[in-house]
Amino acid sequence: MAIKLWTAHFMRICIANLLLFVSMYVLFPVLSIEMAERLGVPLAQTGVIFLFLTLGMLLIGPFHAYLVDAYKRKYVCMFSFAVMVAATVGYAFVTNMTELIMLSMVQGVAFGMATTAGITLAIDITSSTFRSAGNVSFSWMARLGTIIGIALGVWLNQNYSFINLLTVSVIIGIVGILVIAGVYVPFRAPIVTKLYSFDRFLLLRGWVPGINLILITFVPGLLISLAHPFLNDSILRNVGISLPFFAGTGAGFIISLLFARLFFLKEKTLRLVIIGLGLEALTFSLLGIKETIGISSVLMGLGLGFVMPEFLVIFVKLSHHCQRGTANTTHLLASEIGIALGIAVSCNMSTDEMLFIGQIVAAIALLFFILITYPYYKKMKVR
Repeated sequence: MAIKLWTAHFMRICIANLLLFVSMYVLFPVLSIEMAERLGVPLAQTGVIFLFLTLGMLLIGPFHAYLVDAYKRKYVCMFSFAVMVAATVGYAFVTNMTELIMLSMVQGVAFGMATTAGITLAIDITSSTFRSAGNVSFSWMARLGTIIGIALGVWLNQNYSFINLLTVSVIIGIVGILVIAGVYVPFRAPIVTKLYSFDRFLLLRGWVPGINLILITFVPGLLISLAHPFLNDSILRNVGISLPFFAGTGAGFIISLLFARLFFLKEKTLRLVIIGLGLEALTFSLLGIKETIGISSVLMGLGLGFVMPEFLVIFVKLSHHCQRGTANTTHLLASEIGIALGIAVSCNMSTDEMLFIGQIVAAIALLFFILITYPYYKKMKVR
């Protein structure tokens, strides 16, 4: 199975997806703070750019099906990736809020198109037998890229200038585009489709888990912005190692792969998601204690590693034939909406308020899953 799934071209598209998310998310911890200082406006004002970025992703969504059918999918993905990288360069020249908002929307449109085109490419080059495993692996690389990007962004901000950070983001993006260029995509006859369509953009049957996933990803989103720098001053102080909070989260995320394989019992999804959401809630309970920040970061990674792949499985099993790409896109969009909302809200709160809201939302997400999402999934799944 591993040999048939992990072909050279599938590995390339996964690496490109990882680099796409690293290139984007390396900006997220510092962008609102840097722009607030440069433009001389409150942090709460620049925090809204993440909402406009998400709006851009939503605006391009209905046109995705037409673009990947009317043009070569690989080139659509590469072009979108390139526009996203070009928008990153633009942050070095922003002079007012209007330019910042417009630039963030353009980057959101490009990022949304690149991610959804990447999902389509990954499905195209994976044999039907292994598509479920391929979907999970491809999505897992995106979330790993998210965590690596955040940790790298914090570290670069602590040691180098904002221009250096933008340079790293651009270089990573260019490498990602070159990796995509090396992916062989089998020819597929174009399908005549409407200019815009919601059928291949949002999985309507997935609205319940979509709401749940927004709540789930909202919680780690609160921790991304350096508006609350206590998280990234230094974790693992007792052993003299200084690491960004999300470096520990990345370690926990990788470790979750090993633990998840221990669950072969019936109702695996139920057990893993409950454990993962429980760890997410526990993280926010421990964050108020400075000595446990390092442990908290690892627990957050473990929790996300348990939850995110299982939610993708939920979306896929709720989808009908030929809706696999739509299921993957809906999973991605719900995740990005939750993260963006979390970042935007955290820029408007004190640290104590942020921790309190995180605990409440994490508890709501857990109850929502047990009482609403899982019963809905068991009733409505078609695979």
